Amino acid sequence: MSLQKALEVLELPEELGQFDGQIKTRTQRQAWIYEVTDISSSPTRVYYTLGFDDPKTDAFGMYPLNYLANSIHQAGYIYEGINDEGTAILTRPGQFVKHEAPSTLAGQNVYYVWSQIQATDAGFEYLLEPYETVWKGVVDDMKDPMIRIGYKSRLVKKGPDGKPMVAWTSRYAITPKRRLRRSEFLQVANMTMEEFIYKTRWTYNRVVTDSDTHINNIAMDIEHIGADQIKSVFCINGKDAQTFDYKTLINSFDKTYDGYIWLYRLNNGPGTVVDNVYGSTLNIGINPMADSTIKVVSGTTNTWDNNTKTLTYNPSLSYEAQIVAYAEFSPAGGKNENTGRIYSLEKYTEGLF
Repeated sequence: MSLQKALEVLELPEELGQFDGQIKTRTQRQAWIYEVTDISSSPTRVYYTLGFDDPKTDAFGMYPLNYLANSIHQAGYIYEGINDEGTAILTRPGQFVKHEAPSTLAGQNVYYVWSQIQATDAGFEYLLEPYETVWKGVVDDMKDPMIRIGYKSRLVKKGPDGKPMVAWTSRYAITPKRRLRRSEFLQVANMTMEEFIYKTRWTYNRVVTDSDTHINNIAMDIEHIGADQIKSVFCINGKDAQTFDYKTLINSFDKTYDGYIWLYRLNNGPGTVVDNVYGSTLNIGINPMADSTIKVVSGTTNTWDNNTKTLTYNPSLSYEAQIVAYAEFSPAGGKNENTGRIYSLEKYTEGLF
């Protein structure tokens, strides 16, 4: 298989190739604020404490290179390079964004929280600021933001030895009498916000898998043939899926695939297809065993001629005409994975979809 080709199509720097493999599990770390009603002495007191559940690890399938590529090219993360400890850092800075109509928050600047991905050989650490940026329809100015965290109830009473003891803790989350903002929360937590963010991180655990036996990455390529033809190439582990038996490869949730749906999707205004789950203007199915080369020309309508394999699009509409080369594996074990690449027929630019 070709790791170099996979990195090229996913638009990733070569040094990130070391993280190829599979994500098999995800570890979540949950914190709670306990609203404590203390009746161990008079008068009754209500105060707040912080606690952490034991880390919980569940099955979770994902491809590391696809996760990195989507984070950089679609989710707004900035790749900062690999530090001296061998950790690749991707950061999405916190920023205020002005909402436009028809948003109910139109005209207001809403804060979008800082987050970071730290990639190591063992897996990816996902860190996130725990702030509510809009509460009950009101935009927060973020000077002392409210903490986004679950609350539980706890009862403290006098024990047999006369000392306070926890008599009861709610099993599920509650609606507290009030919620804590950052300044008060940090006093309760007795730690810095950076320490709390790290203690509540999620970890996507990576394993090294052989690309001859496992799917490590998937990507779509668009080849341009002459001035008016394109060809879609579905790559698995950097290799054209039409050139080898991909059905023997084990996917990220330990299954194999029997096939995939492959199509071109034209985005250029309202769809003409009934029950169009993709929301596109036109869907053009491709036989996985056939040549995917099609001709693309401009005209006065959005139409597909199956006899001549010609897609006609109307560039005079108010929409930007785009074509998406897309593949979606047939469900295996109730799950399916997909990938795509989008090409602007008017701006002549392309990128991950």
